[in-house]
Amino acid sequence: MSGPPADGPSLTPGTVPGYDARLVPAFRAAKAYHCPTCERPIPPGTGHVVAWPEGIVDERRHWHHHCWRLAVRRGRVSGSRDTRGGR
Repeated sequence: MSGPPADGPSLTPGTVPGYDARLVPAFRAAKAYHCPTCERPIPPGTGHVVAWPEGIVDERRHWHHHCWRLAVRRGRVSGSRDTRGGR
């Protein structure tokens, strides 16, 4: 996994092989997103995780921290694909 830009999000510890994942701190979270695990909104100003299969940036998704951990633990994110899809 390559490092984040100096002014961008930081690396997420415990990432999944085949995925790039970054922590987005609250002060950098300027837009609203929907979490693909719980399907609830991630409002602006909320720290979260953004992750995507390596080399497929168009498939990046924004996750609540807890939802990312649950998805990884439950095998919904494995290898190089999020098996649930979502946005």
